[in-house]
Amino acid sequence: MTKCRIIAGPDSLDNRNLAEAYEIANLQVNGQRAVYGVRTVGLKSRTNFDPFNTPSGFMGHDFEVIMENFDIFGYGGNKDKLIQLPTVLMAKELYKTTGVQCCTEIMLPAIQLACIAREFASEPFMVWNPAVDQLGWHVRQMAGFAKEYGWSVGLKNGKWLGEEYSIAESEDYSKTTSIETVWDGLIDWASIAPEVLLIHRGCDLPDKGDYRNLPIHNTAKRTKLRNPNTKLLFDPSHSLGPKMREEIVNLTIEAMKMTYPDGTNVYDGCILEVGTSLCDTFQHLSLSEFKKMVNSIAEFRELESSPTKLKATYDPSNEF
Repeated sequence: MTKCRIIAGPDSLDNRNLAEAYEIANLQVNGQRAVYGVRTVGLKSRTNFDPFNTPSGFMGHDFEVIMENFDIFGYGGNKDKLIQLPTVLMAKELYKTTGVQCCTEIMLPAIQLACIAREFASEPFMVWNPAVDQLGWHVRQMAGFAKEYGWSVGLKNGKWLGEEYSIAESEDYSKTTSIETVWDGLIDWASIAPEVLLIHRGCDLPDKGDYRNLPIHNTAKRTKLRNPNTKLLFDPSHSLGPKMREEIVNLTIEAMKMTYPDGTNVYDGCILEVGTSLCDTFQHLSLSEFKKMVNSIAEFRELESSPTKLKATYDPSNEF
C-alpha cells in the first residue's frame, strides 16, 4: 500500500472560511498530521462572468485585484508592478504557521504564478488547471514555474468524453479514449515539473444520473499505468456534486481501496472540498464528516503528511 495524500479545503478561500482552512491543516490522526495540502483557491473558473461578484456567481476573493492586475499588464507593467493577491498572502501565513502545503487552481498563469512566486519561491506549492482548460501552453507555464521553484503540478482530465463511454468503462488496458489522449499530452507539457499529479474529476455525460460528473475510474487507471512517474488523485467533490453529497465519504473510501491486479493502489490520494464556501456550497463535506472519512482511510492506508511545524493559531483580526 502506498501512502495516501489528502488535499482538502474550501472551493474558494476568503476571510469567512479562513479559520476552517487552519482547522483542516491541523487535523491529526493517531498523533500525526493527516492532511498533506490545503486548498487556497482565489480565482474561479465559471461558466458565466459575474462582475458583480454575487454569491451565486462568486468569482473568487482575488477577483478585484486580478482585474487591477489586468490593467497593469495591459498598460505595459511587468510582474514587479503586480498587486499581490489576497489569497496568496493568506496561503503564506497558513504555510508558515502549519507547514502544510498550499494548493490552488490556475486560470491566468502569467498573473497568478508571478504573484505566488513572490511568497513561495523557496517553499512547496501545488498548482492545477481547471477541467475546462486543456491547453498545453498554460500547463507548460505552470510546469516552468514548478521546475524553477520545486512545486507540484496537477492535471485535471477534461469534462467531456464524447461517445466513448463503452471504451472508457472497459477494463482493457490497451484501449484509449480521447480524454486519455489529451491527458497524456498534458503530461508531456508538464514533464519538466518535479512532480506531476493526475486529478480524476469525472466526465459530463448524458447518462450520468445524479452525478455532477460521472467518475470513470478505468480511464484514470489506464492513464496512470501509461505514465508511471505520475501520481493519481480522485476528486469526489466535482464527481459526485451536490445531489450525491451524502455519498462522498463512502465512495471516496472505496476509491482509496481500489487496486490494480498486482495489488498496488490505483489512487495515491484525493482532493476534495471541505468546510464552507460561496462557491459549490452544497458539495462540501462538513468538518465532522471529513474527520470521519480521514479516520476511516487511516485504518487501511498510511496517510502522507507535510512536514510538521508549529500548530497554527487563527487570529480573526488578521484579514487580508
